[in-house]
Amino acid sequence: MDNSRLNLEKQVLARKLPSNMYLFREMGTDNAHLLIGARTNSRNVYTLKIMLRNFPNSVPDVFTTKPLKDRQGKNLEVSHELHNYGTTNGETKICHYPNNCWRPNVSLYKVYIKCRLWLECYEIYLITGQSIDSLINEINRQSGN
Repeated sequence: MDNSRLNLEKQVLARKLPSNMYLFREMGTDNAHLLIGARTNSRNVYTLKIMLRNFPNSVPDVFTTKPLKDRQGKNLEVSHELHNYGTTNGETKICHYPNNCWRPNVSLYKVYIKCRLWLECYEIYLITGQSIDSLINEINRQSGN
């Protein structure tokens, strides 16, 4: 990500979120990332790690900084129904944006919002067992997507 795009992303985040909710780290390296806090409606707090290595030219990988569990208390494994790529090294990689829908003009704030929605669906899954895939499909149906 070039400096002008980074500055634009910082401006958007500064307008939308409190400055203590996010932090750019290791910029200028292959491990550049954005740490951003997300609190769900049930008041659970998660830290998301949005990798910036190929951003904005491709969908950024997003991880939770702590492993997410399934309903049996085991680390999430790769699952289409639960829209995730599994848990490795204590981080769960979530599926937040289809590759075929990605455009370079998508902001980090929009990535954050989609991940925040994913976390809401994850918490509903934990309570009801309904898959994240079916929840997202229902949201898309209701919004006309």
